[in-house]
Amino acid sequence: MVAMRLLPVILAFLFASSAFAQTATPQPPAPVDIVKLEQNLWTTMAEGDFATVRSLFTKDFIQVDEHIQALDTLLITLRHCKLESYELQDLQVRILTPDSALTAYHVLNTFNCGTEHNPSLKINDNNSVTVWVRQPKGGKWLAQVHTETPAKP
Repeated sequence: MVAMRLLPVILAFLFASSAFAQTATPQPPAPVDIVKLEQNLWTTMAEGDFATVRSLFTKDFIQVDEHIQALDTLLITLRHCKLESYELQDLQVRILTPDSALTAYHVLNTFNCGTEHNPSLKINDNNSVTVWVRQPKGGKWLAQVHTETPAKP
């Protein structure tokens, strides 16, 4: 008789545990979704919308190229040097965990660090890596690390 009374409680517990386990473990992203994140990041930088650009990076973002710089330094650079053109080639995605992914690609880009009347073009040919992480609150994907290495001709 006691077992009959406990059966609904046990079933309810098992159902709740199963539902919690399903919602607690996020599904890994589809590689195509990570590709879209990377493409959106470059498009947004080219458009020069700095509020949106800032919202695509984690607060502890770090970039490694000739220098190591945090997000604020990157944003200052982007204010002085406009991304004029870019081309992402051979973009590959690696899913690291359900909450992190990596993109690796070849990028050709041109920045104008001068003025409209006195352009100063900086042309880059780099191999790049970006690490994307899903935020615990809201599940938004943000760039946490980006690195660029000059490609050999």
